[in-house]
Amino acid sequence: MQRRRSNGEILTSTMITNTFFSLREGIARHRFSRGVHAVLGSALGGGFPARARLRVLVYYHANPIGWSQVYPFFRFAGAFAAQFGAHIRALPVENFLEGQRGPAADVVLVQPWLSTTDADLDTAFARYRERHPGARMIFLDPFAQCDLRYGRAVAPHVDVYLRKALFRDRGQFLRPMPSGDTNLSEYYGALYGVDQEPTDWQVPPELLDRLRLVPNFLTAAYLSDGFLGPEPSFSDRPIDLHSRLAVKGSPWYSAMRAEADRAARALDGVTLTPDGRIPQAEFLDEMRRARLCWSPFGYGELCWRDLEAFMTGTVLVKPDMAHLETLPDLYLPGETYLPVKWDFSDLEEVTRGILADPGEQRRIALNAFRAARAYLTENRFVSDTGRDLGLDA
Repeated sequence: MQRRRSNGEILTSTMITNTFFSLREGIARHRFSRGVHAVLGSALGGGFPARARLRVLVYYHANPIGWSQVYPFFRFAGAFAAQFGAHIRALPVENFLEGQRGPAADVVLVQPWLSTTDADLDTAFARYRERHPGARMIFLDPFAQCDLRYGRAVAPHVDVYLRKALFRDRGQFLRPMPSGDTNLSEYYGALYGVDQEPTDWQVPPELLDRLRLVPNFLTAAYLSDGFLGPEPSFSDRPIDLHSRLAVKGSPWYSAMRAEADRAARALDGVTLTPDGRIPQAEFLDEMRRARLCWSPFGYGELCWRDLEAFMTGTVLVKPDMAHLETLPDLYLPGETYLPVKWDFSDLEEVTRGILADPGEQRRIALNAFRAARAYLTENRFVSDTGRDLGLDA
């Protein structure tokens, strides 16, 4: 197919298709821009083109955390179409939960939020399966906590369960906790004497074989842009340790974060950032002027600031991540980050050791930056995700 522009230039079908992919990527990029998000959100749904060999529909939760997992489907939409014949559409997860009819799809990803109940999910999946029995159903887990709290509800319905991190020992997902509802709340609750109720998520063992990984926050638009830009500079870094930590939250979280903050501020002679929140642009500029970044756990192990540190060339100092698998594997001890003990008892030793070696700082920072960049430039999101969604079948 050819069309002619007003200036006489002939547009081929490939050029027209690429223009549509580019427009959708731009809409996806600004999905949560202030004042326009509602309009932009509606532009990402709609019907699939007749030429689509595979139709992929994502029901997403409308917040930046969830969207960081959805945006790369639009960023790499052209590659999905070229490699698998797959076309992407996205609708708010409320449409799925309320049973609204959307475009028929071959692969359906469902990304709820923590306010969704097990019963809501069970009903919605069963209803969709009845209408579209041939669809491949995927659960897209956006949560910080490393657990399968919806596993019992979705196991009868889903073909694949996607998470940003998985226990290397998958059996940890099946373990009842005598106190707390996650591995972190259990550990830090015991460490700081916080009483918590026991939890058993009653995860069906057969679900473990369906677990797969999706990238951490790496695929958010601003982070992807940063990793695809120039390598970080190391010439002007007057801040020794970037350490702006929120401490308010549930009792175990507050105790852990307060101790993490205290441990950092007890480092005599180490230049730290002030307390308090600042706008994201200022936060990233500050990170670019820091040698190290202190990133204790949040409600889960993975944090935005981990990737922000990698992007800005700041050496990540973080509690040991050896118990988790992530995609890509950016937590390589002594190569892409520096692990410390979960009780922070060796934070001073690790911090002073790396501050005394500028060459090692640069090496580790560049390793992390280049590993993240390679994942993006090699289109591994497309190949990895396409495989796990069954697009290459």
